[in-house]
Amino acid sequence: MPRKIIIGIDEVGRGPVAGPIVAAAVASGNTKKQKQILSEVRDSKILSPYKRESLFSEIIENFIWSIQLLDNKFIDKYGIQAANKMVFIEVLDEVAKLVNDEYTVVADYVGGFEVANINFYKQGETKFAEIAAASIIAKVYRDSLMSSLDKYFPHYDLWAHKGYGTKKHLELIKKFGTSSIHRKSFLTNHI
Repeated sequence: MPRKIIIGIDEVGRGPVAGPIVAAAVASGNTKKQKQILSEVRDSKILSPYKRESLFSEIIENFIWSIQLLDNKFIDKYGIQAANKMVFIEVLDEVAKLVNDEYTVVADYVGGFEVANINFYKQGETKFAEIAAASIIAKVYRDSLMSSLDKYFPHYDLWAHKGYGTKKHLELIKKFGTSSIHRKSFLTNHI
């Protein structure tokens, strides 16, 4: 009898004024090791950076997973809703290719769209550890990406705010203008 796989999906980066939106999918076959790891996961926003990075390593070593992103240019052209929907579809397509059993897909609720075969739940990361695991993968990946972009765009302190529209970041944009990674559509009221 095939195992029932649960694929959890979550995203980070809907609100920043710079950088991509990133989605991750994590597939759990409910092995003993996976259960142990999932018992420790929480929504990535409430975990310390150290705990997130520790769990990130455990998740990528013990689960089937995928990360997909869409850049600021796609977001500016099509909007954040379309980008969010597309990145969910892409990450599910990628991880589904790696899963050989039947599966159910659960994701954190995003209003404004539906995707076939994905069951959305409000506060999904509190209901399904697989969604929380995906949120950890997406957050650690995006935070690392934004920190690494700081060396190419040193005027914006990306290492500190990861592209979010903090007061300091908006001040730096006013001082230096936008860069090629800024979401122009998100900054119309600020510049």
